[in-house]
Amino acid sequence: MTAITIDLAQAAAVARRAAEAPSSHLLEIARSGSFRTSLKSDGSPQTSADTMAERLVRQTLLANDYPAGAAVLGEEEGETGEGSVWRWVVDPIDGTMAFARDIPVWGTLVALQRVETGCVVAGAIRLPGTDETFWAWQGGGAWRNGERIHVSATTELSRSTVAAGLLGQFRTSGVEHLVGSLVDAVDDLRIFGDVFAHVAAARGAIDAVVDPDLSLWDFAASRILIEEAGGTFLVRHTGRGRGHDVLLGAPAVVDRLALLLEF
Repeated sequence: MTAITIDLAQAAAVARRAAEAPSSHLLEIARSGSFRTSLKSDGSPQTSADTMAERLVRQTLLANDYPAGAAVLGEEEGETGEGSVWRWVVDPIDGTMAFARDIPVWGTLVALQRVETGCVVAGAIRLPGTDETFWAWQGGGAWRNGERIHVSATTELSRSTVAAGLLGQFRTSGVEHLVGSLVDAVDDLRIFGDVFAHVAAARGAIDAVVDPDLSLWDFAASRILIEEAGGTFLVRHTGRGRGHDVLLGAPAVVDRLALLLEF
């Protein structure tokens, strides 16, 4: 069995290489519109590029094989290599609807999780459309293109800039009744979900994100990034839809939102 102690900086470097692997191909495909679109069984969109991207990520992880023998859980191809202490969690294109419309706020997410505890210890996020790579590892800080990043220092909710996931996600998670409270509490509320909002919070561009109805691969890499950037990341298990609501960002703002939104 794989040893529990690993070099987390090395793991983050592998995550970064894997997240960047499909980047140039995806950017070309998005801009040319050379892909097919279909719907999954849950009604979410999927393009032919999603599968291609995940295979490139998996190939990179296999070639590096660190931690040795780690399992891989991907949105498109499920889990392989079960039984390992470690598991890579992969979202090849987070923000598929944006990708399909060539709105450059989508990205590739790769995170390393210790299976027994569910703890994410390293991860990377690549946004090809903005030419940014974010990465973090436990105890090593959070980084964007080689520069250290931090969440904002904002403490007042009323003066915060907060991003919210799509309104349909609130309905799926059964929390649509809380949208009015959010609108009343925040002067600058922006409706955009997906990875772009998460990394914006990690670098302090916005103060918090409320993103309901997510799967593990939608937020695993974001979690380590936010936490290493000095932020708070809360997960609520819903038993509905994709199973998770997340709340993340500057600690003081997240604390106030958690009370407001019944986290």
